[in-house]
Parts: sequence; C-alpha cells; structure tokens
Amino acid sequence: MARVRSVRKGVSGQEVTQKVIRFASSWFNTTFRGQSREFNNLLGITFLLVVFGLVMVLSASYVTSLGNGDGPLTVFTRQLIWAVIGFVALGIMSRLPMPFIEKVAPLFFLVMLGLQVLVLVIGTEVYGNKNWIRIGELSFQPSEFLKLGLLLVISGMLVSRREYLDSFKYGWLAPLIAAGGSTALVLGGSDLGTALVMFGFSLVMLILAGMPSKIALLVFLGAGTLALAFSSFGSRRVRIAAWLNPDALDVTGATWQAKHGIWALAAGGIGGTGLGDSKMKWNWIPMVDNDYIFSVVGEEWGLLGASILIVLFVLLAMALIRILNRTDRLFERYVLLGIVSWITIQAFVNIGVVLNFLPVLGVPLPLISAGGTSLLITLTTLGIALGIERRNSQVKPISAARQPSRVRVTR
Repeated sequence: MARVRSVRKGVSGQEVTQKVIRFASSWFNTTFRGQSREFNNLLGITFLLVVFGLVMVLSASYVTSLGNGDGPLTVFTRQLIWAVIGFVALGIMSRLPMPFIEKVAPLFFLVMLGLQVLVLVIGTEVYGNKNWIRIGELSFQPSEFLKLGLLLVISGMLVSRREYLDSFKYGWLAPLIAAGGSTALVLGGSDLGTALVMFGFSLVMLILAGMPSKIALLVFLGAGTLALAFSSFGSRRVRIAAWLNPDALDVTGATWQAKHGIWALAAGGIGGTGLGDSKMKWNWIPMVDNDYIFSVVGEEWGLLGASILIVLFVLLAMALIRILNRTDRLFERYVLLGIVSWITIQAFVNIGVVLNFLPVLGVPLPLISAGGTSLLITLTTLGIALGIERRNSQVKPISAARQPSRVRVTR
C-alpha cells in the first residue's frame, strides 16, 4: 500500500513538473516569438549586447574576484543570474498593457522618490557616491528605478498637459519639478554621473516634445551652473581638476584610473590582445568590471571590437527610433523617446569617460557593465519598448505611423 502511494506521489509530482515546463515553454514562445521585423531587431540586439556583456564581465572580473577572496566566477555568476531575471522582467513588461503602466506610473515614481530619500539616510557609499541600499548581502541602487519612474511620469505629464504646452506654468513647470527634484535627490548622494544622465534624458524629452527654445535655454544654463557649482566640492573637484590638467603632479592619484584606461585602449591597438589577455585588469584599473569595462573591451578586442560595440549601441538606438516612428499613441511615443535618450546618453557618458573626453563620473555601460540593478532596470525598460512594438504589429497603424517621420514628438 505504501508503495502504491509513493508511486502515485511520484506520478503527481511528475505531472506538476510537466505542467510547469509546458507553461514556461508556452509563455516563452508567446512572449519572445517574433512579432515584426522591428521587434526581432530590438530583441536580437539586446540579446547580443547582454551576452557580450557577460563575456566581458567574466574576463574583467575574475582577477578582482580572486583578489577579494572569492571564487573567480563570483561576479560573473551574479551577473548571469541578474541577466536571467532581467529577461524574465523584460518578458513580463512586454506583456503588460500600456494603460496599466501609465496608470501606476505616478505611484511607482513616488515610491522610488521615497527610496531615494532613504538612500540619503541609510545608504552605502562606494567611491564617494552614496547611492546604494544594502540589505544583508543584497545591494541595489534606487536611482536606477527612479530613472524609469521619472521617464514614465514625465511622459504622462506631457500627455495630460498637451493643451497647455504654450504655458510655462501649466505645461512645463510640473515636468521640470519632477526632473529637478529627482536629480537633486541623486546629487544629494554625490552621484553626479547618474544625475547628469537623468536630467539629460528628461531635458531631451521636453525639448523634442515642443518646449520653447527660450525656456529650454534657461533650463540648460541653470542646470549647467548648478552642475558646475556642485562639481567644485569634494572628490568631484579633484576629479575635474585632474581631467583638465592630466599632466600635472598627481599626489592624490586622481588621474590613475583615467590614465590606465587610456593605456589599456592603446595596448589593444587595432585587433586587440585577445579575449582574457588584458594586463590592465590586474588591479591597475579600479571598477574595471563596471564603470571602466570599455577599457577592457578596447584592450582585448582592439579598435575593431570597440567600434563594433559602439555600432551595436547605434543599432539599438535606431531600432528604438523605428519603433517610435511606427507608434501613433502619444504616451508611448514619449516613453520611447525617453528610453532611446536614456540609453544613448548613458552609453555616451560611459564611453566618453573611458576615452577621457569627460571626467570620471561613475556611470555603468548599459547592458555591458557588471551591476545587477542597472542590468535589470535596463532590460525592464526595453521590455516596455518591445511591448509597444508588439501592439504596433497587432493593430493596423494609421498612415502617419507608417510613414518615416522625425524623432520629434508633436502635440
């Protein structure tokens, strides 16, 4: 009798496993099945970037992992887990109805603002930036989630105020307060790089939505003045001074990271030293698997590999713009505009820092750098873009959406 029961339990457990497998297979097929050429392009480029990022994280991190007393695959394994979670989140977001996302956006934004305030109280500081909340072994950056919340809430504000965009008070003041307040909270943790990316894509969204040039100029000058003032204090002043005077006597070591990043790129030459053969990752470059991972790309893959990576980001932006031009729903157009601005600006800032065009700012390279929060939220955001394109392919677009158009979003 006990044997019969055990067999029945085994059969029952096997049936449950089969049902779970069938459900997962069906969900995966329905979610990631090609909906259109634009859908396939965006998903394919995203997948290529994530896979390349995992390879580079493995190459760049195993030395520092060993130096920290961990296993050589510790950082890579963590990044791989976050990549899997990120693609699940991408799939879920691509299936959520946009009206639902638009409805919950203000609440999500307010919750993320609250978490960012909490960072200033109990946050963990890393390399001068207080931008992490640590819970046991888990740490995350609320500012990454705040980027998405800000993008969504500004999109909603622009839609609800589309009849008042000729008025600063009723049309532009609220989005500027949302962007300025979010940026100020991030600056409160001394994270200038994230603040620049956040305010940068917000300003691009507002300008392309039709912000009058006089207002845009005043906002730009005001933000630039505040950024310069903020940069004149603490470690940021030292970093900028070192960037402006790279040949000056460096007693603080402020130019160490930037110089060794350039040396890594120079060592790579045209074809690179070969995957895994970087010399500078042997504790010569701080944050080599995160903010400075592009230097390892340049050293191991050379100018050709680094150029291909930049081209992939260009193709990613072009795929998002093509989806934008196929979309006729105003809220979704603003969201897509924010996504392409966010990823493009952040990639430009990261690569610009490694090339020494910009001072060290501490911004990860999207989809490439080690960092679970950044990878998760970037994939989640791209899932929204894929969801928009899925609806585009299911609904016959109007003639205006079929025609090539400018990126500018009109009222």
